[in-house]
Order: sequence, then C-alpha cells, then structure tokens
Amino acid sequence: MQVRYFNENDREPLLAFAGAVQADNPKDSQSRSQELSESLRLPGFNPQASCLILEKNDHIVGYCIVFSETLIQRAVLAIDVQKDLEASSEEAKLIQSGLELAKTRGAAVAHICLGSQTPRASMLEDAGFHSTRTYLHMLWNEETPPSMQVPPEYSVNIYTSQDAQKLTDIQNAAFTGSWGFCPNTLQEIEYRTNMSNTRHECIVFLENEACVVGYCWGCLGPNEGNTRGIISMIGIDPHYRGKGLSQIILTAGINKLNELSLDGISLHVDSNNSPAIKLYQSVGFREIDKLHWYEYTF
Repeated sequence: MQVRYFNENDREPLLAFAGAVQADNPKDSQSRSQELSESLRLPGFNPQASCLILEKNDHIVGYCIVFSETLIQRAVLAIDVQKDLEASSEEAKLIQSGLELAKTRGAAVAHICLGSQTPRASMLEDAGFHSTRTYLHMLWNEETPPSMQVPPEYSVNIYTSQDAQKLTDIQNAAFTGSWGFCPNTLQEIEYRTNMSNTRHECIVFLENEACVVGYCWGCLGPNEGNTRGIISMIGIDPHYRGKGLSQIILTAGINKLNELSLDGISLHVDSNNSPAIKLYQSVGFREIDKLHWYEYTF
C-alpha cells in the first residue's frame, strides 16, 4: 500500500468510497458522499495539497484530509479507511503522513475525533495522541416541542441570504476563544449556509433593536435511511449571557427543525459544559453516545 496526494482523477472514486465506508444504505451513502464533495470545495481549501489517499492495487482504501486552521495553529484530521484496515499499521501510516502534512502547515496541535465504538484509540495513543475532550451526543425526540416565550424587547427572525455578515459576526462573537473554534470569514459562512445540509429557515436569530444577541444554526443529516435534524451551533453574545436567552433561541431552533418532520434532533456538547447540558436536558435532550477528541502536540 502507498500513501499519496489526491488528484482530480480521484474525486469520484473517493466520494464513492467515503459514502460506502460511512453508511450501509444507499440514501445515507449518497448524503455522505455529497457532504464530502462540498467539503472538498470549501473556500480556500485545496484538496490536491490537503488530501492524502491510501491506495492498494490502484484502489482507494483510505484517505486523510487535513483541514488547516492557521488562525489558531490547529489542524483537524478527517480519516476513513476500509473496515478491515481500522487500527492497522496501514492506517497508522496514513495518520503519520497527515501529521507530517499538518506540521508543514504550521500547526501547533492536531486533532482527531472518534466515536465510542472504535478500536482506534490505542493506535492514536501509540502515535503520540492523548485524549483531550469528550463530547456528549444528545438526542431530542419528543412528541411536543417546547413552548417559547419571547420577551417583548426581543424578536426571533429567520436567516436570509442577506444575513451572512450578521451570522459571521454573532458566531465569532459567541465562540472566539472557545476550545477548538477558529473564527470564520464571511466567505466561509456564505458557502456553508448554502450547502445541501442547510436550510435557511432553520437558522434563527434572536435580536433586539440594537443587534443580534444570539443564534441557532440547524442542519440536516442522514440517519439510517431517514433525515435527522442537527443543532450544529447555538451561541449568545457574551454581553447578553446570564439572562435566560439561551433557552429561547434553543427552543426556536428546535421548533423550526421540528416543522420538517425529522427523525429527531441531535447535538454535541462538551461534557465539561454543565450549564449547557442542563439546558438541553431541560427541554428533553438525552445522551445517546459520546465523541472523543484526541490531540497531538508538535
């Protein structure tokens, strides 16, 4: 087996491979392929310089995409391999190649995220990674959405194509300095809000007369042949925290996603963020799994 850089002839085989390895039914497989296709076209991203292919007998059996976040000197490695190669020496070689690429990009740390049911943890530890964060995967699947009472000085408004700067500003205000968050550009937000997994009506703002004070960004994802809602981001401007506004914007986001008759709504939350976990539990979210982030320091 060899590790080499991606070239344009790899695009369709890579998308087919990713769809097959990430899902076991045609609908989910197509969604996963589409998600990767759009990720390879992110603004400023060059797959020929950032995607490594693990190849055997001229067939793709794995890949490692290095997403460089230069503003915070971090790289995120997205890795998939053929099932029988998980935690193998070949996958370890692929990861090592990804680390070497990340280092050349000036990364101070590299992160990889794993689910709970995987044999890869010990392989990462052998490669020099250590467990750094655990996120809870939580699911809301209630029959009745939570009620929402918006104070008269605030309003809940739906994102439009003219609101990309507003979304960029509130997202950066809410999360800059948080673990793992790299400030977004207007171009990135414009692109992401038009990806196939996003509906504009599922991005909601909480506003007062002066500014946007919070937002909830809802997306869609495949789940065993069905479509599940995902609350990908929810944030409040630091100047407006402690006023009970998080529950309002969370409820607004749930209500908009719930209008689409989805197979539940999920989110991820840092296991150390007790206030957020209590908030999610208060409206009916329950833990269904965990995600583990591993860190490599250069």
